[in-house]
Amino acid sequence: MISELNLLLAKLENRHSKVIDLSLDRLIKIKQKLNIIPKFKIISVAGTNGKGSVCFYLNHLLMKVKNINVGLYTSPHFFSFNERIMINDQKCNDEEILTAINFILANDPESCLTFFEITTLAAILIFNKKNIDIAVLEIGLGGRLDAVNAFEPDMSIITSIGLDHTDYLGPTLNHIAYEKSGVMRENKICVCGEELHNEMIIDQAKIKKSILYIYNNHFSFESLFPDNLNFDLSIIQKKNLSCAVYALEKFGFSEIRQLVHRQDFFDKLFFGRFQTISKNPEIIIDVAHNEDSIKNLVNTLSTLDLKKTFLVFSILKDKNFKEYAGFFKTLKNQIEWFVAPLNSPRTESIDQLTKILNQNKLRFTSFLSIRDAYIQAINNAQKNDRIVVFGSFYVISEIFKDDYGGK
Repeated sequence: MISELNLLLAKLENRHSKVIDLSLDRLIKIKQKLNIIPKFKIISVAGTNGKGSVCFYLNHLLMKVKNINVGLYTSPHFFSFNERIMINDQKCNDEEILTAINFILANDPESCLTFFEITTLAAILIFNKKNIDIAVLEIGLGGRLDAVNAFEPDMSIITSIGLDHTDYLGPTLNHIAYEKSGVMRENKICVCGEELHNEMIIDQAKIKKSILYIYNNHFSFESLFPDNLNFDLSIIQKKNLSCAVYALEKFGFSEIRQLVHRQDFFDKLFFGRFQTISKNPEIIIDVAHNEDSIKNLVNTLSTLDLKKTFLVFSILKDKNFKEYAGFFKTLKNQIEWFVAPLNSPRTESIDQLTKILNQNKLRFTSFLSIRDAYIQAINNAQKNDRIVVFGSFYVISEIFKDDYGGK
């Protein structure tokens, strides 16, 4: 049975004429009308890739500080919308979210707000009601005109700059960096994880008079953890962790670094970020879905032991799979693709997926659903083989909803 919350959310998705309509004017108008002013400190996190991981690191670290109530707002979700709004690591319940959303809708008679604008306002209302101390807010898309950016951050983080959502953010890395630089504020700290394409960010920091700290310039994993702790983390996750730790130290939490030394720090940290969920066969799940994240996935796989590998994959049609498919030719493993369309109007068609795989002379099998593809990969894999599930949040959600959806 579909819950009242899910019914309302389904209506909200079709409420505005556009799914994505970047502007702050609508939200600011309602925000001022309702006098929605955060009563807590805000850390805003933007970036092409890594922002979800950094948000979870921030949340996990702050949760270990005594007498701190932490709000976490992220998107998208895997299994239930409630995952997007969390307080002290607990999902907000349906009633809390319904109350907040209905209050906003009652004050938006012209139906001008988008889905994300409504849910962002709802998160702020809930956090105010729950008297949190700090909120970690993940930017949805871009930065400058994102709904989250209507609320003044006390600190910002820009994780990375890559080509994604170019229809909305611009065709070049400079365009995208400019949009993401919109989260910076005058006399406020911005921690930047982008090492290569940061010229625009540096320029914007000067213009905005923001205090900028850049990874591998002002800080690094090695400088934060000189004891060479044996963390089982990829290069990307070491950077994400470093950005979170350094940001919180600059925010005034001097004891934060010591918390990472605790054995339990990485237990159940976050889901779907190059996560190994089985060893025999080895099963890795990852939400890599754009150029840089898929390149990082390939690079990480290239460092692992050679194994026969089944790639369980689908992707949204606004992504450039034609380019991404070729990245996997560099791997020396025996690889077989198991592909299928997603249960979403935004999915890439199975015809296009198989056409691209054929053009790249890659071995594949197609299926009616991504869940079917995964089950067949499990059936085909031997104990010493590897299964990698990736391509989208939707991929992980559709495959594992029955296994993890209620947890």
